Amino acid sequence: MHASCTGPARMSIGPRCIALAAALCVAACGQEEERVPAPAAATFREAVDRVLPSVVYIQVESARPPYEGPLPPLPGLPLPDMPPGGIQLGAGSGIILDREGYILTSDHVVEGATAVTVTLHDRREFEAHVVARDPSTDVAVLKIQPGDYPVARLGDSDQLQLGDWVLAVGSPLGLQFSVSAGVVSAKGRSIGILGTRRDGAAQAAPLEHFIQTDAAMNPGNSGGPLVDLEGRVVGINTAIASPTGLYFGYGFAVPINLARRVADQLIRQGYVSRAYLGVMLDEVESADAQVYGLTSTEGAEVVHVEPNGPADRAGVELGDIIIGIGDREVTTVSDLQAALAELTPGAIARLHIIRYGTRTAVDVELGAIRSGERPAPQPTPPGPHGIGFSVAQQGDRPVVAAVRPHSPAARAGIRPGQVILEVNRREVTTVEEFASAVRQAHNGVLSVIVAEPELGRRIINFETRP
Repeated sequence: MHASCTGPARMSIGPRCIALAAALCVAACGQEEERVPAPAAATFREAVDRVLPSVVYIQVESARPPYEGPLPPLPGLPLPDMPPGGIQLGAGSGIILDREGYILTSDHVVEGATAVTVTLHDRREFEAHVVARDPSTDVAVLKIQPGDYPVARLGDSDQLQLGDWVLAVGSPLGLQFSVSAGVVSAKGRSIGILGTRRDGAAQAAPLEHFIQTDAAMNPGNSGGPLVDLEGRVVGINTAIASPTGLYFGYGFAVPINLARRVADQLIRQGYVSRAYLGVMLDEVESADAQVYGLTSTEGAEVVHVEPNGPADRAGVELGDIIIGIGDREVTTVSDLQAALAELTPGAIARLHIIRYGTRTAVDVELGAIRSGERPAPQPTPPGPHGIGFSVAQQGDRPVVAAVRPHSPAARAGIRPGQVILEVNRREVTTVEEFASAVRQAHNGVLSVIVAEPELGRRIINFETRP
């Protein structure tokens, strides 16, 4: 009898023949490679439990810009419901970096922010300020008051492999602290979203080296973490590939190794200083390979050399194909940009080049380029502030006169025209009594009983903001 390892069985055979056939198949075909089982549900749960306490929900107020057509496909952009009064609402996510209150998020989440509110996973709310932001990498840092916060564990994005499971955590479409799962689809993606500012001007030295994933992302995910199955943050979610602005199959995240370096500099000095060569680069195409005598389309083509810049002084020429820097291989422009981001301005870097079919090396003293900024302090918004609303005497009771839009008081339900009856279980009949009760509030928490014409008595609890 001839035993074959391929093709369907054609006839019925007995148990002994089955055993013999199996043995022959192993002998003929070799031991089948052991398959790695898919992660169990418990693995996902453990990863979520580790990271979720360190994730925050970010609400942003900013001055409304003129309408310029459809929104770009970036999660975290303002939600559709636009309040009146020239104020635009936006939402995004972030992670707590340390117990000093520093929070890592996406730059486009807080761009132009006039007020930022951070909600922790345990529902505590804090006013935050923007420490600094770097549009060239889409990274920003916020700060809330120091406290005993759960801190995110940061992983090593360089260790990610295609096919690795990852989780995207954030607040898509206002659905706070949501989780989606997918795999790493690609690394080192450049999709051309950071090259232009919202006002149309060119962005200084944009750096795109994104992790691509099919984990679902939507507006509100931006700034939130992309995590591995150990619950370690490996990326900061930043964009989606979509014609509609909603999830359409792929999302992108800034590698945490890059985001961490940028955040450290933003916290320390308010800007980012990166090494630069002083060249303009392009991807290598098939025509380039023929012109330059290349055997592949890998590398970064030098299409312009800045006169008297670092590369020019070192002897880099037009048409050079950079295939490595130091001990790192360069197959795309994004690879070279990412490698430069890890180097120190002023250091000597060896470029490995193909010049019209001939391999050579050039040592370059790296220049420095600066990006990022500390936002100017925001002026106190007009109208009520502090507790979020003002009061006036009307007859024998204080009445809410005006409410700051989107303040904690407004979100809790304070509205103009409400008659204030009690503050923190203390009856108030005058504006002076109201002010005294507010000053004595414990930990800035107010419990206010108001009277409304339609509802009658109502209790409203909220935290004030300094």
